[in-house]
Amino acid sequence: MEGSNMASQANNSRRLSVNAAFMQDIKNDNRDLKILMDRLAVLTHPREAAANHWPELIQLFSDLNDQLALHFGLEEAYGYFDQALDADPEMSLAAEELRNQHAVLFEDSRHLAEAAAHACTGDAPIEGVTPEVTTAQEKVLVRYDSFVKQFHEHEEAELKLILDALDEDLGVGD
Repeated sequence: MEGSNMASQANNSRRLSVNAAFMQDIKNDNRDLKILMDRLAVLTHPREAAANHWPELIQLFSDLNDQLALHFGLEEAYGYFDQALDADPEMSLAAEELRNQHAVLFEDSRHLAEAAAHACTGDAPIEGVTPEVTTAQEKVLVRYDSFVKQFHEHEEAELKLILDALDEDLGVGD
């Protein structure tokens, strides 16, 4: 019991913070993720483009999952860190919440890649006939649109946290 209390006290004496310099570098250097998301944007809008490129979309959704694993892994390894209790409690809670979102976003991207593969009809397009998006494919595309919105909101919140951390480190926020 005594050891349990000591571990609990140790956990309570640490707060999560953000390493703003590393986090900003990670975001600036992740060109592959940006290029991939730009390519997905082109192929998912208009919807007719998606129907014409579904095999490529399946691969791109899988690649997105891989890129997010790398992106979130770098952020968690170098962008977030535990520090002493004197860290700003509000910033610590925001950092904890954002870091926890990584698992949810990653899982969503994994499910998206799986759903895209299952939504493939396997039908070859008929020359001169514009293929239409199937209901299953449309559901994947709607999920992707929702995912993109959540991912961008997450990234914006991390950027705000970076700016807040820089302000605090430099004393601008005083």
